[in-house]
Amino acid sequence: MMMKRTATMLLAALLTTAMPLRAQQFSLPHGLYSQLTTLRLTPNDPDAQVYYTLDCSEPTAESLPYTSPIVLSKTTVVRAVEVKDGQPLGRSVTQTYVFAKSVIEQPAEPEGFPTRWGRFIQTRGTAPADYEMDPELTADADVRACIADALSELPLLSLVSDRDYFFGLDNDPDRGGIYIYTGAPIGNGAGRDWVRPCSVELMGGPQQHNLTTTCAITLHGGHGRVPEKNPKHSFRLSFKDEYGPSKLNYPVFGEEGVAEFNKLIVRTFFGNSWQHWKEDSRTRAQYTRDLWARQMQRRLGHPFADGIYVHLFIDGLYWGLYNLAERIDDSYCKEHFGGRKEDYDVVKVEELSGRQVVEAADGTLDKWDEMLSLVRRAATDDDSYFRLQGLDPQGRPDPTLEPLLDVDAFIDYMLINHYGGNTDWDIHNWYAFRNRTRADRGFQFICWDTESIFESLTDNRLKLNNAGCPSEIFTCLMNNRHFQDRYVDRASELLTGDGQLTEPHVVALWDSLYATIHNSLYAESARWGDYRRDVHPYSTRGQFYTVDGPFATERQRLLDDYFPHRSAQLLSDIRAMGWTSSGIAQQQARPTPPTLYDLQGRRVVQSASGRPLANGIYVSRGRKIRIVR
Repeated sequence: MMMKRTATMLLAALLTTAMPLRAQQFSLPHGLYSQLTTLRLTPNDPDAQVYYTLDCSEPTAESLPYTSPIVLSKTTVVRAVEVKDGQPLGRSVTQTYVFAKSVIEQPAEPEGFPTRWGRFIQTRGTAPADYEMDPELTADADVRACIADALSELPLLSLVSDRDYFFGLDNDPDRGGIYIYTGAPIGNGAGRDWVRPCSVELMGGPQQHNLTTTCAITLHGGHGRVPEKNPKHSFRLSFKDEYGPSKLNYPVFGEEGVAEFNKLIVRTFFGNSWQHWKEDSRTRAQYTRDLWARQMQRRLGHPFADGIYVHLFIDGLYWGLYNLAERIDDSYCKEHFGGRKEDYDVVKVEELSGRQVVEAADGTLDKWDEMLSLVRRAATDDDSYFRLQGLDPQGRPDPTLEPLLDVDAFIDYMLINHYGGNTDWDIHNWYAFRNRTRADRGFQFICWDTESIFESLTDNRLKLNNAGCPSEIFTCLMNNRHFQDRYVDRASELLTGDGQLTEPHVVALWDSLYATIHNSLYAESARWGDYRRDVHPYSTRGQFYTVDGPFATERQRLLDDYFPHRSAQLLSDIRAMGWTSSGIAQQQARPTPPTLYDLQGRRVVQSASGRPLANGIYVSRGRKIRIVR
């Protein structure tokens, strides 16, 4: 079945593909196919010759000259370049043609790929390569049908580079494979920050994506890079002049989201996934936890990291279910909230050599440290608590004072993590940001890598207190009567009645994510569900993790035993801490009213009423505006 394309997506793809060999010179669009077909290549310059490769290598004048149509009967990556007078006329273009049959029958030892990956870091040995779609599962006709349907239900993301750039076995910073030398935060760090050129194609799905571009690619993540702990790695895509366009101008997350990116993250699912190194994590796999937290933050009206599910292909091989997500940095802030990149501080935790350090990923820690100092004093001093929000000692807005913490957004952020009982937080897995030049809200926190939630009904993170992290801010502020009132009142609002953290709303969001990936889970199971049983058991020998096995058991546990009781459990835990509301918060002056800016960061004076869009954007009087409190 040939993929349909919309005019909008086609135009956006052509604008972002800064290459002389344009997409229309391929007689067929990239995408999903089911029947044998032929591809023709035509040069722009009638005096030029097209050269191409089918092994993912960069085409040159020494590659195959195009002389007759290319027969496509299986998943094929075609890379082509025009050559004139012995010289390439600009960059090559890559098009990936995916056949469901090839995906379903993907072999254990595909030609040209190594049989072993990188050396283990915390134990002896070398990671065995794994490429196969397990025939034990794909032999089932119903499963094959689910996988075929899945490939048309989600976008396909194809990453293509010279095979050595992904899988080269030489420890060479210029040529070695980033999938072999993963640059994990422990061990000798070999491969850390290695950058490789990459072709990127985003195709199909509900939005009918049609993007072809080039960028720089590196591995991404922390312990998910440790080969023995996780064979399925994440990537970071960076758009730089030397690798293609300096920015990606394309609506990756739909027309309602931003459409300009410096970086994107191709996130795997590590915690609570079928390939995880621990058995209890594998049996909890649902592939919706992290996106649930980010989407819940969105529903509560706060900044969030957008993301979509994709099927990932690396050099033409199916790699499983991934999440293509925004990267939280100063570029993210600029695109969402206006101004310049240089206007923002972005704070996170970085792990190096097993040690976690709070650092400024962008900007400085000056205001972060000032905020923490006020937070620590606010535990026993109301003036410091009000000053933290840009309020005078009576709790009234003071335009001469700079807010350093968005207290209401912080409370919602903490409640999401408290409700989920997040066990892999907060010595890492969080971001905070603020605008230095338009500091009318202070630091705001973004949910990130929230994979270790909904594990046990009785998980309690209220006593967590890690220095310099969100939990310390929370612990200090809960000693302040005003903040305690606001937290308890907000908890009651969200956890009772029609609150967003009550069972109906939580399950509705949870099930919407499950419905999106239901068929795709069969593809993920065939690709990685047998890894800990058949390829590398590591700490415990696993089973074959399937949708109708451990996945279904865990899903039923959550629907029957977790979601119906979690709101009451968290409220009980809050009461057990001795935290109550005195009603002061209802009388307390609130922060300054919303200030409105257009999408270019210019202040506007008009009502925010109108049709709500994503990310705090409204359409008012025919004009898109963004609320910045």
